[in-house]
Amino acid sequence: MGASWMFLYEAYQQIGIGLSSILYYCGPVLVMALSPLLFHESLTVHMGIGFSAVLIGIFLVNGNLFSEGNTIYGVFCGGMSAVTYAVMVICNKRAARITGLENAALQLFTSFLTVAIFVGLKQGYQIAIPGTDWAPLLVLSLFNTGLGCYWYFSSIGQLPVQTVSICGYLEPLSAVLFSAIFLHETLLPLQIVGAVLILSGAVFGEWGRSFQNLPKRKQQTQI
Repeated sequence: MGASWMFLYEAYQQIGIGLSSILYYCGPVLVMALSPLLFHESLTVHMGIGFSAVLIGIFLVNGNLFSEGNTIYGVFCGGMSAVTYAVMVICNKRAARITGLENAALQLFTSFLTVAIFVGLKQGYQIAIPGTDWAPLLVLSLFNTGLGCYWYFSSIGQLPVQTVSICGYLEPLSAVLFSAIFLHETLLPLQIVGAVLILSGAVFGEWGRSFQNLPKRKQQTQI
């Protein structure tokens, strides 16, 4: 997670948030592609259709950024953030006995060490934080990183990796919606279509998985 964040935030600086988010959320696609081999989870038609709709929606939401000039280094960082994200999800799925608060604490601690070592080697530890930045930093720390990671790592071991991947796409969607609500940024018609595709694809993929498992649950109940 530490390496993934470092690559992602470097990509933010190089190529912007929108395109970095697109590249970052190619990570769930890698997880989905590898899950039949690593976890023997079948890829259903519903999941495939749902993922396709989600991917198309992501490109519609942020696709205009591909027309802008972007550095190879920035695209590389965005791609590596996706690779390290996929590794993180796979390793969390493997660590089935470490869940909830313990999992989140270990992840955040080792991520802190990873980032701290990197920052120290790159620029030293003299970091000046303006007084006006403390409030948003505390919000990010307590809610986005702390509470968000706790919920995420508490559920990741209980769900199929495809479901985790699909639900992960709600993050870039929420970023676009919140930017329109709180920052008064305008949503273009294609972005609205993309947002609808993301939501509908996620719901359709998860509904298909639940529908497929319904006969199994009925059979277990009868037994």
